[in-house]
Amino acid sequence: MKKLPTILITSLLTSPVYAVIELTDTLSFSGFGSTSWARSDNDTPLFINRFIKDENCFDCDTTFGLQLDYYNNGFKASVQGVKRPQDYWSNPSLEWAYVGYEFENFDIRAGRQRLPLYLASEYFYVGQAYTLARLPTEVYGAFLGITGYNGIAATWNTYIGDELQFTVTPYIGFDDKNTVTFSPTFELEFETQRLYGINAQLLGDFYRWNFSVMDGKFDVTSRGTGFADIPFPPYEISFPIDSTEENTVKIYSIGTEYEFDMLKATFEFQKTESRRMDWYSMLSYRLAPFTPYVAYGQLYQEDKRSNMTTTLGVRYDVLNNVSINAEYQYVKVLNDGSGVFAPERTISSDTLEDNTANLFTIMVNFVF
Repeated sequence: MKKLPTILITSLLTSPVYAVIELTDTLSFSGFGSTSWARSDNDTPLFINRFIKDENCFDCDTTFGLQLDYYNNGFKASVQGVKRPQDYWSNPSLEWAYVGYEFENFDIRAGRQRLPLYLASEYFYVGQAYTLARLPTEVYGAFLGITGYNGIAATWNTYIGDELQFTVTPYIGFDDKNTVTFSPTFELEFETQRLYGINAQLLGDFYRWNFSVMDGKFDVTSRGTGFADIPFPPYEISFPIDSTEENTVKIYSIGTEYEFDMLKATFEFQKTESRRMDWYSMLSYRLAPFTPYVAYGQLYQEDKRSNMTTTLGVRYDVLNNVSINAEYQYVKVLNDGSGVFAPERTISSDTLEDNTANLFTIMVNFVF
């Protein structure tokens, strides 16, 4: 079996992610974006970094990214900038900027890179690449929207037999700062002390598996007023306002995706040291150009189930590079948690006026 360069592995896993524009034989340019109308029936905002509540919102999900890639005789470089949902247009995020080299079955990268934690980590902000309107918060919201690290990674790629591809990527991160805004009056800044992990993937003709372990230690600085408890995994701890504390996080995750003709089944979970697992499952059925889907997920806080989310939707592929999602989500908070709500003050389900939410979304995704 002819072996493909490692640079193509991600393209195979994530297709169709980018509609690449070839500028030269060695240089390519691509882009992607998402925008939506979203509305909940609860006045407590939903989702850290999106803050959807009971009013029409046309920019809660707005995302736009550009990427430039260079590849020449094993040497490569890539830069990706993204206006994430939590960013202003005037202040986008540098999602990655790295250089690397491929030789034989190895791929070495250094610079700012994407944290390889989950099935969709590599294309976290590319809505065109996944079925749902948003990646499930039960798993993908667990690290509070921090998706990148500064460091070094090495990938070893091989084949087991003629059809099964195996990759393993150990990585280590260095000094880095990330800021997460919880409300107009409160934010946390995470400064990396150490970060290391390993990711492994198995890829077959009709399935793939993802395994990840990450260990990190951070100095966490709180800034603001009126909000001190962080009821969102994995940071279920209290921070005195305007103080710095040390926080250690370990995340374990497993994900799998199987295709049975037109039916696709996906399951993913993640676990921290002190928690039961957070998880979601999804079934989708492709009837081109429509893909109806259903998903269900659970979130835990302090070893209790704190949230359940049921999602029904349909994706319509307008073109090969443009899609529309119509989606409904039912959210319910359980056992005194806050679930996927993002309150502007410390709150529990006992003090929520309504511990359920019905969320409606029309999402447009595109790549070029």
